[in-house]
Amino acid sequence: MWFFDALASGFQYPTDTGRLQWFRIIFGAVLTTRFVLAFGQGGWDRFVPGSMSVHLAKQRFGQARARALIILYRPGLLVRTAAALALALGFVPRIALLLVLAGIAMELLYLRSPNAVRYTLLTGACLLLAGNLGHGPHVDYGLSMENTWSQCLLVLVTTDIYWNSAWQKLRSSQFRSGLYLAQWIHTYTQVRDRLPHRQYAVPGLVRRHAGNLTSRDIRLWRLVAITVIVVEIVLPPALLIPETMPYAVAVGIVMHAAFSALKPRQLITFSGLTLGTYLAFAA
Repeated sequence: MWFFDALASGFQYPTDTGRLQWFRIIFGAVLTTRFVLAFGQGGWDRFVPGSMSVHLAKQRFGQARARALIILYRPGLLVRTAAALALALGFVPRIALLLVLAGIAMELLYLRSPNAVRYTLLTGACLLLAGNLGHGPHVDYGLSMENTWSQCLLVLVTTDIYWNSAWQKLRSSQFRSGLYLAQWIHTYTQVRDRLPHRQYAVPGLVRRHAGNLTSRDIRLWRLVAITVIVVEIVLPPALLIPETMPYAVAVGIVMHAAFSALKPRQLITFSGLTLGTYLAFAA
């Protein structure tokens, strides 16, 4: 298995440089989508005078730092969006990546739950360590050791994300029982019409037949919960094995599509980047 051979050789193992370049394109495309959507979700007017965001920023950072954040905020939105597009297109990719990481790190200053930001910074840092990010929209294929270290890091990050998620779910009796998912679907079914920005995409068939809190629905969601835990444990090694990789990719796509149906706009970054890291699992 190439991953363990790369570790044993001190990362002196040739891998296909095209895989990290494809991930660079996906990374840029996902972040471009995230940044563009932010304009339409109140992001452009976040720090208008008299807003709650301004008040909280002044409380947290003080008058001087909050004023600097307010002044730099809108230019930062524009610069990071342009940089993400440039990254996807391969125009000065390393500089563009640095600007994108700075732009996404800005969200740490005002988002209440910036888990997607941390994950983006982590995968972006792995990409930053690649020796060959490519240039332009085309992809260069060929064996080289330039991207081996970066590719191995992406494998480790994705494995950690999946296994840590499975461990947290295993520790939660509410999730294992199916009650958490049943309550989630039931609640969102009741309030979906009041949610702004299309934050709910669960199919009507699921809402009608599994959107209540009956014992039957909870048993059904218990089966789903157990399946998710098993899939998250099995996916990383299955992605590393050439014979099982195509099936693992298909299962991962289905799982992340289901995740995204629960929170489409919030999970677009996580699902997009995680699926993109699958490219790193093959040499």
